[in-house]
Amino acid sequence: MRITASFLYAGACIIAIIINIGFLIINLQDSHIKELNNAVINANSINVVSDTDSCSTLKNKKAALVAGRLRNRKGFITIGIPTIVRPKTSYLDKTIISIINCTTASEKNAITIVIFLADTNHIIKGVTRRRLVSRYQSFINNGLIQIVQAPTSYYPPLENLKKNYGDSAERVRWRSKQCIDYAFLFEYCSGLSEYYLQLEDDVISSEGFVTVIRNYVNSQSKPWSSIHFSKLGFIGKLYPDKHLTKLAAFFKMFYDEQPVDYLMSYYRVLRMLPKPLIRLPALFQHIGMESSLKGKMQPLREIAFSARRLYHGDNPPAIITSTFQSYGGGVARQPYETQPAFFWCKRPQTEHDLTIYFNEAINLTRCVIVTGDPSRPNDIFNDASIQAGTSPNDKDKTCTRWIEIGKFDKHGLFDIKYQVVRKIVRTKIRCIKITVNKNQRNWVIIREIAVWNSYPYNTR
Repeated sequence: MRITASFLYAGACIIAIIINIGFLIINLQDSHIKELNNAVINANSINVVSDTDSCSTLKNKKAALVAGRLRNRKGFITIGIPTIVRPKTSYLDKTIISIINCTTASEKNAITIVIFLADTNHIIKGVTRRRLVSRYQSFINNGLIQIVQAPTSYYPPLENLKKNYGDSAERVRWRSKQCIDYAFLFEYCSGLSEYYLQLEDDVISSEGFVTVIRNYVNSQSKPWSSIHFSKLGFIGKLYPDKHLTKLAAFFKMFYDEQPVDYLMSYYRVLRMLPKPLIRLPALFQHIGMESSLKGKMQPLREIAFSARRLYHGDNPPAIITSTFQSYGGGVARQPYETQPAFFWCKRPQTEHDLTIYFNEAINLTRCVIVTGDPSRPNDIFNDASIQAGTSPNDKDKTCTRWIEIGKFDKHGLFDIKYQVVRKIVRTKIRCIKITVNKNQRNWVIIREIAVWNSYPYNTR
């Protein structure tokens, strides 16, 4: 009885401590944040910012801004990219160019790219800033790209820190500074957009990623705290803007205790926020080999990533249904859409299918269905058929007559061209269906579906 009472008492104490810490974090914005933001200084002077100012105010954003300009209106996404010069190579330009090339003009108007120069050496930061201004002058002038840096006085002591997890003194200093880097970046980016997207300086983007993110956010019916558009590290993580200043304060409090990824998890638990949503396939791919930590190699790659489509069909308007079990929150119409995005299915079973119902009957001239991925070449159909369906009544959105038009080859590709289609299908069709003929253990990635109803067609 005494043992039970002791356990109950200990449990109650632990819960009370967690609740108190949670309330402390919630109230940080009015007290601790103000103290931290006092360290933000004008980039051209050494005057400390006034106690009454906050990094989230327009005045102090201009103080941290060393190239670019603040936009007059709040955007959809602010993309934060901290960067440090590596001894042997640089990936930053590939990251910037990928974002620029993978966004349309209207998407560029909805985003802001904030590049944070995180080197401690002022000479190196100056060289990087001048190089970026020279290469991306037009994007800096119109406010798409902003370059920021934090003063030395922003950083707390980074020497003689606790050696948690058996890390060396150098690694502890590196990860502790990283926490402060993110805190500054979060504070600067707060208020710029509705959402904040965390990237690193060694990633590439998927074509149309902004529209994919917008559609995915708009499709959510329940509150969420973060969405992961990549499963690797601190890449592709989306947060509502309202969390940025609180996260910054949390990082500043515990910078010398835990790595930043651990702190993110603790923050969510203490605030009792929903678990992160994971959206696959990933919209961002890690391309770096050399870490910002000296001597560390990090050849991590995202297995679920598609940079751009291989085939660009007409893909007439259609409704797509499926009985496959999805993995990673994907939906059946993703391979059919213009943005690159595959549909990952768990262990297809006999008679599982994916059906495309066209809004209007079409003259099929070509159909390509790509399965598998270079990183997972075995995620293909072992035994599945592709059928074309017709409907006796054009108003019906079901097909009653089916004719098999082919199967997948050993590499998971189905490609039927005009000359063959004309021999098999002699009328307009209303549906195309993939049907599994035999249970299989391996999963399947339906990577692309391209349908043409014109001829000649694009041969890509």
